Amino acid sequence: MLHIYQIEEGDLRETGAEPSENILRKADWIDLSDATDDEKKTVESTLGITLKAFNQYEPFQISSHYSATKDQITMTGLLLICSGEKVPELIKITFVRTKGVLVTVADGSSMSTLVRECENSFSHKSSRDDVLATMLDMIVDHTDNILDKIGHDLDRINTQVFQHHATTKRRRLLLGSPRLRNRQLERVLADLGPSREMLVKLRRSVLSFRRMIAFLREQDIDKELEKKLETFERDLHSIAEAESDLSATAGFLLDGVVGYIGLLQNKVMNVLTLVGVILTPPIMVASIYGMNFKNIPELNWNYGYAFALGTMVVTSTVMYLWVRVRGL
Repeated sequence: MLHIYQIEEGDLRETGAEPSENILRKADWIDLSDATDDEKKTVESTLGITLKAFNQYEPFQISSHYSATKDQITMTGLLLICSGEKVPELIKITFVRTKGVLVTVADGSSMSTLVRECENSFSHKSSRDDVLATMLDMIVDHTDNILDKIGHDLDRINTQVFQHHATTKRRRLLLGSPRLRNRQLERVLADLGPSREMLVKLRRSVLSFRRMIAFLREQDIDKELEKKLETFERDLHSIAEAESDLSATAGFLLDGVVGYIGLLQNKVMNVLTLVGVILTPPIMVASIYGMNFKNIPELNWNYGYAFALGTMVVTSTVMYLWVRVRGL
């Protein structure tokens, strides 16, 4: 069913009555997110408005999301929703501002549910514009919560990547076990993916609301709402700066993970190269004395076996000392 709200005694309260024409005309906010098609048609006919269908084709076209007529102003924004273990998604929210009533339609979610995140957010409000302003404040708070979560996740990932807060024993364990370190870096990469996805979607959300506020400020609105929109615009600018900082941090962490993976690969290649260099002389000696020719001078020599083994040991030792001296 649709949700109808009225301002009573300085607070916004949901009306439990049937959605009659009289109730709809007295409403301060109507949420159509959970409404049926018949209920939407009733709201359209009663208020004399048009609830435009969402633009399924999703280009970055500014004009396709906003429109203004004599009777209503229609604006669409993208809100990032991150609930539990679900994949973060952008939902489209359409705001219809008309004749003392604010109407919202959300794509697949209810604004009424989202409003419950902010307690007492509608206290001491007295008009449709106050409802819109408070709803925008709620969206800012919701976005700040997402930024805080991403920031905590990146701090945790930063500690796992650089190990600067780990104990000496833990760092030695990781340095001595490339397999363990590789597994840890794989987990870090898996954790960076969702954080990066949330940041990208958050940027799109902030951009959509900044465009929406710019469009609304071009309309004929009162000075008090204009001041609130200025504050909201400053908040969005701060959020955009924070998002850019977190995106740079995520990129730096990704570069760090790739760098550590490269170092681990270099260490493995160095070990294999050193083993090959040290074992090359013994292999050469073994191949020489392993040839099946009839006239080999040392073939009947009583000390030939010991001489071959000794030559292998000496050449291996010489190569090992040469490698150590060169610092390889």
